[in-house]
Amino acid sequence: MVNFNHHEENEKENRYLLFWLGQELYGTPLLGVREVVEYQKAKPIPNTVKSFIGVINIRGSIVGAFDLRLRFGYPAQASKITAMMVFETGDSAIAAVTDKMEGVVAISENSIESKPKIEARVNLDFIIGVASIGDRLVTLIDLTKVLQAEEIANLGVSAKSVA
Repeated sequence: MVNFNHHEENEKENRYLLFWLGQELYGTPLLGVREVVEYQKAKPIPNTVKSFIGVINIRGSIVGAFDLRLRFGYPAQASKITAMMVFETGDSAIAAVTDKMEGVVAISENSIESKPKIEARVNLDFIIGVASIGDRLVTLIDLTKVLQAEEIANLGVSAKSVA
C-alpha cells in the first residue's frame, strides 16, 4: 500500500487511486471514483465493442462494465486479484476492471509532468501526466473522460435498456 506524501501546506495536492494493469502502475483522480468492488463476472451483451464485457449487478443496480486491459491494448486475464472501480458517468454508473488496486496517494501538482512526450496505449487526451512516487513512475489517467468517450457512453445507455 502506498502512504500519503507530505508536502508543504501551500502546495496543491490531489488524491489519486492507484491501480495495476499488467506490470504498469496507473492512477486516476479519486474524486471520480464512487467505489471499488471485488471482481464479478459480467453478463455479456452482444454487438458491443471488445473492451465492453457486459453488465454486472451492484447492490441491485445494473452497471455496465469494461476491461481496462482490453481498452488499453493489454491481453485479458481474469485472476483472483482483479478488482473493479465504479464511476458515475452522468446519469448512470459504469465499472472498470483492473488487475489489482494499489491504494490512494496524494500527489502535488508540481510533481506531475503533464503531457510528456510519450507513446501511449490510451488516447493522449485522457492522460493527465506522469508522476514520480518514490522510485516508481505512475501514468495518471482521467478515467472519467475515458468512460465518457462516445462509445462507452452509448454502452451505458445500452446496459440500462437491458435491465
